[in-house]
Amino acid sequence: MTSRASKLKINGFQTDEYGFKPKGRIVVPTPEEGIEHIDIKGRHGSLTKKYGFKDIPLSVHFTILADQSFKKVFRQAKILLFQAQTLVFEDDGDVHYRVKSVSIEDAENLVLQFGEFTVHFVLAPFQYETNPMQTITGRHVFNNPGYESQPYIKATCSGNGKIFVNGQEIQIVNINGTIEIDSELMNAYRKTTGNITNLNNHMVGDFPIFQHGNNVVEYSGAISKLEINPRWRWV
Repeated sequence: MTSRASKLKINGFQTDEYGFKPKGRIVVPTPEEGIEHIDIKGRHGSLTKKYGFKDIPLSVHFTILADQSFKKVFRQAKILLFQAQTLVFEDDGDVHYRVKSVSIEDAENLVLQFGEFTVHFVLAPFQYETNPMQTITGRHVFNNPGYESQPYIKATCSGNGKIFVNGQEIQIVNINGTIEIDSELMNAYRKTTGNITNLNNHMVGDFPIFQHGNNVVEYSGAISKLEINPRWRWV
């Protein structure tokens, strides 16, 4: 029995809407962890260093069968593909992949309205949930169901305050308004319409990580509230 073809969303659009679709089911590999084993004389076994997960290479073979010429559909498909930022698979719609680069092989077009082509994606190593922003006005426990995440935290403050994530202290210094702490970008800033103000000199401490399981978030001082996107992610 022939397996049902997977459907794929790129930037929220089904590829079917652009006249092309994956040929067969898509198998996405698990990201490879960067590991170095170092042999040291006099030591039993090797010293192991872990460097994080590597990007995921993913090749997808697409077909076009349309009521218009293949070349026209292929042109439209390439517009969507080269602008790709996210991928979502129909059978795993709760998460998305982030696209880092795209390359497209030459198309095979033996019939006017039919053709095939292969696209090589490079994906970031994680699958990301789309989480809503949560506002907390006191102690809160976030339960991380997946791999460790790099949250976004926006603090409203009128002076000096402290944020605690699992006991780890982050000092907020002389802020009147808001400061946005982005652990993924490793940056502290304030974003207003059309402008980004660097506020790294108003933050003292390490960028927080939400570990798998429970994570306790608290704050003190002149902070009135925190807005948090936990950015749950999976491998």
